[in-house]
Amino acid sequence: MDVTRNRFGGNLLLKPNIENKHGQQGVLFKRSTGTSNSSLINQVKRSALQQTTNIQNKVINEASKLNLKSIKDELPDPIKPVSKESSESVAEAKGTNKQSQNVKQVTGECPVEKVVSKIPRLSLRPSGIAEVIARRVTKNCFSSAIIPEDVENIDENDELNVFLTTDYVNDIYKYLRQLESKYQIKPNSLISQKEYTPKMRSILIDWLISVHYQFHLTPETLYMTVGILDRFCQAENINKNKVQLVGITSMFIASKYEEIYPPEMNDFVSMCDNLYHKKDIIKMEIAILKGLKFELGRPLPLHFLRRMSKAAHADAVIHTMAKYLMELCLVEYECVHWDPSLVAATALYTTLRIVGEGSNPWSSTLKFYSHYSDEQLQPYVSVLCKIILRAPNSKFQSCRKKYGSTKLSRISKRPELESQVIQDMANGLFLGKKSTVTKQTQSSSSLTTIQEKR
Repeated sequence: MDVTRNRFGGNLLLKPNIENKHGQQGVLFKRSTGTSNSSLINQVKRSALQQTTNIQNKVINEASKLNLKSIKDELPDPIKPVSKESSESVAEAKGTNKQSQNVKQVTGECPVEKVVSKIPRLSLRPSGIAEVIARRVTKNCFSSAIIPEDVENIDENDELNVFLTTDYVNDIYKYLRQLESKYQIKPNSLISQKEYTPKMRSILIDWLISVHYQFHLTPETLYMTVGILDRFCQAENINKNKVQLVGITSMFIASKYEEIYPPEMNDFVSMCDNLYHKKDIIKMEIAILKGLKFELGRPLPLHFLRRMSKAAHADAVIHTMAKYLMELCLVEYECVHWDPSLVAATALYTTLRIVGEGSNPWSSTLKFYSHYSDEQLQPYVSVLCKIILRAPNSKFQSCRKKYGSTKLSRISKRPELESQVIQDMANGLFLGKKSTVTKQTQSSSSLTTIQEKR
């Protein structure tokens, strides 16, 4: 029978069924009456760890028989601080020990070296980047190196603004002009169409302008919509029943490209009075993107107008009126093949003429940044002035209603758009000189009259 007592009592567990190494039965550990609990615990620990220490000794004895390198030999040398005097000697040592470093990499040894960064650290203050940019020499910058003496540097006051990229802004617009020549729209682009006529195009774009205004989309979305539509229509034949589908799908693609929160597809379906289904828009989207080879990077007239308005120091009224004239050109079929930069320059030139009451505003600065002279723009300005004069009586009034709102300063209702200056420019009169287009028309008309008299 086991006699069990508390561990804080006098005797430990008496187990008569357990035999010790002498073959006697009784207590597991002999203990004198005067021993304490702490000495008893130490005795238990020594007996429990005796077996593990024997195993460790065997492992150490077997390892001593092997010729193993000590761990100390495998560790790299401690890192020494690099002083200024020994920097040159360290550079020479690196050059001479190039072969030995390659051998170490092959053998797998990875010596640890102190890495000294040669990148200049910027200031941690908020104005650190601005100070670094201010120290640059502007003669080496592209935007100021090519500017002639008689041309104003419009980016001079923006050098401290990192987001305006004054160093390569001219390179950006040079690239945009390369893109507009790459993605040109041919004159008479609808000549191969059997059912899609220029009149249908004007009706479609006038409707797209109203849809764009109802959705409150960005101006870039509208110009990109018309660009996608015209580029696709000059390459593919369109059925009469699919004209509206092509237009609304072009706006759907442009909104996904330009807008932060584009309208949902259900909104575009409802704009078509549920004439088309979602599947029809998706199929047409695939067809348009394949037809354009997924190349949607054609520049927009608004990109060039912002640059030219900055060069002209234009206020809000001039810039908004130029935007109105550019949107009038979207509806007209005779302006389809105009390059985006040409549309922007023509609209701004016409606006400056109207506001300046006929004076020539096209300075050398505007010639430089627009890449168009006033003589090159005059034939196109006369065409635009004819469009302005017939706009009040036109069937397509979406653009005039849009710019007749107070939000856009009621630009389309300003009296300057009905002045004598526009009528003179429509007839080709620019400060007493007639453009080449009017001269050719007058010469041809005079020849016909002479022949009739004969």
